[in-house]
Amino acid sequence: MFPELNLIEEEQQETYSFNGKSFLYDFKNGDFVYKNGAPVIVEGKAALLVWIEKVIRTEKFRFNIHRDIDYGVTIEDLISGQFPRAFTESELEREITEALLKNKFILDVSEWAFEYEGSTLIISFAVTTDEESFNFTAVME
Repeated sequence: MFPELNLIEEEQQETYSFNGKSFLYDFKNGDFVYKNGAPVIVEGKAALLVWIEKVIRTEKFRFNIHRDIDYGVTIEDLISGQFPRAFTESELEREITEALLKNKFILDVSEWAFEYEGSTLIISFAVTTDEESFNFTAVME
């Protein structure tokens, strides 16, 4: 009904960068961060970092809330230590990259590094958006 409005909205959607919002989550303590009794809201890159961490920590197909959407990764079996290291690292890279590239603001995931400290696996990679590249580290215990 309003073709000019739709055209303008489409053009704006193509040109703006990540400006999402999220509630700040403390992954070590397993709870949202509160200030003065209200959840802390983060925006921009900080919100994108929370989103990345949530995707990596969400096992795909496990929770009913994600039943009808393609969200998360299937990596629990991979980090169990039952597969050869080269296979595990290759599959982790594939799974995580595939999941993160579903976010239209992430253009590339590269520069992978895997570190083993006992039963802990530390995965590092670079994330490229249209504005910048930054390093991300995930600790899998």
